[in-house]
Amino acid sequence: MAGLVAAIGWVYALVRLLDGPGVDATEDEIIRFYSNPDTGWDTFFVLQVLFVATAGFLWFVGVIRGRVGIGIPKLFDTVFFGGGILLAGLMFVGSAALAAPFVLADRGAVGIDPAAAAMTRSFAMVALGVYAPRIAALFVFSSSTLGLRTGVLPRWLAVLGYVLGVLLLVDVTISTPSVFVFPAWIALVSIVLVFHRNPRPHGD
Repeated sequence: MAGLVAAIGWVYALVRLLDGPGVDATEDEIIRFYSNPDTGWDTFFVLQVLFVATAGFLWFVGVIRGRVGIGIPKLFDTVFFGGGILLAGLMFVGSAALAAPFVLADRGAVGIDPAAAAMTRSFAMVALGVYAPRIAALFVFSSSTLGLRTGVLPRWLAVLGYVLGVLLLVDVTISTPSVFVFPAWIALVSIVLVFHRNPRPHGD
């Protein structure tokens, strides 16, 4: 359930925060967008949802580690755990950069600087569109390997994880859709774990 909370919350928050001028927007488009009095009114709520979703993701990581038990390969467990922590941090940093212009437009006493707004969104796209998918690929690789070796995940799901991991790793574009691939993977794994037989923890 924690994984579903993470996936749904991340998708909702990212859709709301990415709803703004792209990195190729002109100064007039940026000023016009952030001059709208309705812009940014729900940003703090969206950030709260993102925090809850990220907490759910960390809980999901804990659930997976609890299921696989203590006798698991340390290499894959380290990459899995470390990747989860890095992903949570990147999500906070990237979403903060996306939210900053919204917060300034809604609560600030000065107008939006188009160059500054474009820079923060560009920074967010680097964090969420370059680094996050590649860390997510390592997370998917390690979780698929752990799930396959311990029987926590069915074989077809582990193989699908390897395929998605490769796609995330070799993607050289900064595209918005790639941001949603990992939440979709988390949701799928969570749904499977609800119905998949829980094996005896490895090493117990």
